[in-house]
Amino acid sequence: MHSTARLSVRPVTADSIVERDVAAWSALEDRALEPNAYLSPYFVLPAIRRLAPRTSPAIVFVERSAAGRTELLAVGVFVEAAPNVHTPVRRLATHWSKYAPLGGLLLHRDHAVQAFGALLDYVKQTAPDCKLIELAPVWNDGPMTGADGIIARCCGVEPVAVDTVPRAILVLSKCQSYLESRLLSQRIRDLGRRMRRLRERGEVSWHCHWRNGVPAAAIESLLALEHMGWKGTAHSSLRSHPADEAFFREMIAGFASERRAVLTELTLDGTPIACSSNLLSGKTGFAFKIGWHPDFRTFSPGWINELEFMQRAPAEFPGCDYFDSGARPDSFINELWPDRRALSTLLVPTQLSGRVAIAALTPLRRLKRRLTRISTLLPHVAWTRKPA
Repeated sequence: MHSTARLSVRPVTADSIVERDVAAWSALEDRALEPNAYLSPYFVLPAIRRLAPRTSPAIVFVERSAAGRTELLAVGVFVEAAPNVHTPVRRLATHWSKYAPLGGLLLHRDHAVQAFGALLDYVKQTAPDCKLIELAPVWNDGPMTGADGIIARCCGVEPVAVDTVPRAILVLSKCQSYLESRLLSQRIRDLGRRMRRLRERGEVSWHCHWRNGVPAAAIESLLALEHMGWKGTAHSSLRSHPADEAFFREMIAGFASERRAVLTELTLDGTPIACSSNLLSGKTGFAFKIGWHPDFRTFSPGWINELEFMQRAPAEFPGCDYFDSGARPDSFINELWPDRRALSTLLVPTQLSGRVAIAALTPLRRLKRRLTRISTLLPHVAWTRKPA
């Protein structure tokens, strides 16, 4: 006698999640088609509880039941987004937290097509006013995209990718070649000089906390150092807002409970002068917050801390493929981490009107990009024009 597996979709809330759900959700990260620490229960639940988003996101589970056993196959976290000038239809969006630089869905790698199909059907039935699912931002070269991607297989049409930007990643198998490359040689020599000058001030050490947990003192140091810099002045540091600091503490504690929180420290005579925080999900690392002491800015402690990380990460994280910088195109980390992956917003139609909107939207976005390029050239053209 053979039992037939059954897929079901279950909406949940942060308040209704129980320990069993958290365990299944965390286990899904190890089996995910695309790892994403920002879709971990240890990130999503503290963010909802502490940051009090204007519209509380909806959490949706897709589960598979067979032979008396239930397995979690997908997690989606959505907010409804109103029409705007960029996307003139109502939609479900996966970008809802200011601290999450990667969106999308968490899908079981062995059941991704079935899980996404079940999720899509659920959205069509329960959110008929939403004409699109907006997956943002997600990797442009991932298994969701393209003619043979999961979205095309479920929808019969490729998703439209818009707002594409590059992001720096650190491929651990390439670290040694990065460090020996001519591309970084001048920067590394400069940081070597700064390190020698720093050692003239006292004993310099580098620490990476994760295997044995994260010390409370390391968390305090990161919060303090991030607040000392320009983010503190701009009131955008974690410590500038009690709710944001509470979110960070709860989030780091959750990841640390599974040895998936990583804090690094560069110390001078035992006092931290630069720190970074990172999160692990599956075989991928995700850089999060950094901080450095402004009194030591001439020594570039933040740069030195990142260079030490590059040198030691392959041995420190042998099961990890790469680290996502989570950084903007103008970040300093782009000079140290040469590899790039492209991020895009994927628009997935759930209704016929959504397909019509995408068809109309594509040429408009092309025109917008063309006008943007022209506008950036205008000051240069005016400056180089010869006088009459």
